[in-house]
Amino acid sequence: GPAGSATDLDVAEELVTDISVSRVDSTIAIPDRAIVLGVSTRTVATVNGATSFDCGIASEPSKFGGSLGAMTGSTNSGVIGPQAFYAPTPIRLTANGGSFTGGAVRIAIHTLLPRVPPS
Repeated sequence: GPAGSATDLDVAEELVTDISVSRVDSTIAIPDRAIVLGVSTRTVATVNGATSFDCGIASEPSKFGGSLGAMTGSTNSGVIGPQAFYAPTPIRLTANGGSFTGGAVRIAIHTLLPRVPPS
């Protein structure tokens, strides 16, 4: 805008490799005051110990996808209706059919961030 306000389209990515429990939270988070369009995933190394996994947040474990593929190369575009978040919120991967014993999943958080005018 003329006074410096903006809307940023942002993608934050993380390769989640510490997969050795029944659920794991990302170190990156949905930013405070962000509008989330979705969270996408790619299984980079086969997820062991679980038959599949869910991608979501603590209060909604499969918000961005349920029963996702554990095999290398599996992907999911976890699109949701745009939703605002009002606190930093990590992404949670939850094992199905057992606990994680290894593997790696790349996650990407797709957001719109409103920027207020600087003056």
